Amino acid sequence: MNGCKLLILAVFSALIMSSGNIVLAGQDNFKEKLWVKLSIASDTADFRINLPYDGCLSITSTVPGRRQIDLLWGPRLMKKGTYRLPLPAGRIINRSGIVELFNIEMTSIRQTGSRGSGERQFNNPSGLDFDAIKNEIMVADTGNDRIVRLARDGRFIAQHGGFGLSFGDRSEEREDSLDDPFDVAVGGFSNFYVSDHNNERVCIFDSYRSYRGNLYPKSDDRRNRLSRPRGIKVDSENNIWVVEGRADRVLKISPSGDKLFEVGGFGWSTQQLKDPTQLDITNSGGEIYVADRGKGRIAMFDRLGSFIGEIRDHLKSPCGVAVDDDGLILVCDDSTNELGLYTPQGIRLSYLSQCADGTVFRRPADIAVTSDEIFMADSGNHRVLTFSRKKTGSNVAWQATPAVLE
Repeated sequence: MNGCKLLILAVFSALIMSSGNIVLAGQDNFKEKLWVKLSIASDTADFRINLPYDGCLSITSTVPGRRQIDLLWGPRLMKKGTYRLPLPAGRIINRSGIVELFNIEMTSIRQTGSRGSGERQFNNPSGLDFDAIKNEIMVADTGNDRIVRLARDGRFIAQHGGFGLSFGDRSEEREDSLDDPFDVAVGGFSNFYVSDHNNERVCIFDSYRSYRGNLYPKSDDRRNRLSRPRGIKVDSENNIWVVEGRADRVLKISPSGDKLFEVGGFGWSTQQLKDPTQLDITNSGGEIYVADRGKGRIAMFDRLGSFIGEIRDHLKSPCGVAVDDDGLILVCDDSTNELGLYTPQGIRLSYLSQCADGTVFRRPADIAVTSDEIFMADSGNHRVLTFSRKKTGSNVAWQATPAVLE
C-alpha cells in the first residue's frame, strides 16, 4: 500500500441463536450451518452467506439510539448455497443486526361465529384488526352495522355502533350509529377508527371505546368529501390511511384530520387503481400495499406514493392484504377463495383454502397478523378464522465496528 489508507474493519459475530453455539471456520460441519462473513470497503459492504437449506433470507439492523428495526435486504426466497450480497456501507457502519433464514407454516386452529346478530354472530364481516395492547380482535360486522370486540380466543367482549337506535326509536338515529362499516383500524393513542361506508366518513372511538366524532371529513367541512370509504389502517406515525372506493384512490390523513396526500385514482397505468378494497403499511420503510381488486393485483408504493411493484401470482380479485413482522405479505382473494403468503417480489410461498375441518373459505375479505397468529374475516361464511403462524429457522448476529486508520 502507498501512504496511509483508511480501512473499515468489520467484526463478525457468528452466533446461531437456535443452538447457542459459536460456529468456527475449522469445524467439519461448517457447510451445514448458516454462517456469514462481512467485509466492508470504502462504499460497499459485502455479506458472504452460506445457506444450509432453502428458505426466506433477510438482513436487518438496529438503529442506534432507537428501538426501530431496519430491513436492509429481503425477505427473498433463496435456494441452498453460498451467496455474496453487496449493500451500501453507509447502512452498515456503526450498526449491528441479524441475518435470518426462515420458513413460515400456516395452520387453521379456530373458527368464531355464524350468521346472525348475536354476541358471537356476524353478517358479512368485511374488515378486522388486532389490538396488541388490549389483546383484542376488532371486527367490522358490516351487515349488522356494528364493531364487535372479541378476546384473542374468540370470546365476545362488547359491541359498538348499530344502525338508527335511540332508546328503541328507530326513526331517530344516534350520532354514533354506523351504516355498513367496512373496516376498523387500531392505533393512534389507543383510539380505533371506523370507515363508515354509507355515512361516508371516518369516525373515532377513544381509548375508553367511547365515540369521539368524525376524523374526516369534519362535520363543518364543506370542501372535502369521502366517497364510499373502505379499508383503513394506522401507520407507525399515527397517520390514518383509508381507501376511497368510488374515487379509486388511497388517502393519507393526519391524526388531526387533515388530508396529507393521495395515491392512485382511476385508470389503467401502474400508478392508478381500479376498485381497491384494503391496504396495509409497513412499519420499517412505510411502503404501501393496496389490494387493487379490479386489476387483480397487489399494488406497491413507496412512502411518498411512487409505484414500486406489484404482485399477481395466482390472484384474480385480491381483496385483503397484510404485511407481517418479517416483511412477507398475506393476501386473500374472494374469487379463488384462498389465503396466500408471498414475498415482496411476488412469489407465492404457500396458501390455504379451507379450515382444519374441511370447510372451505367463502369470500374472504380482510386479514390481520401478529408474530404467531393470523386472523381472517371469512365474509361469505359469516365468521372469523384464526391460523397459527409457526416460524422456524436460524439466525446469525453481525456487528460492524467504526472506521480505524491503518
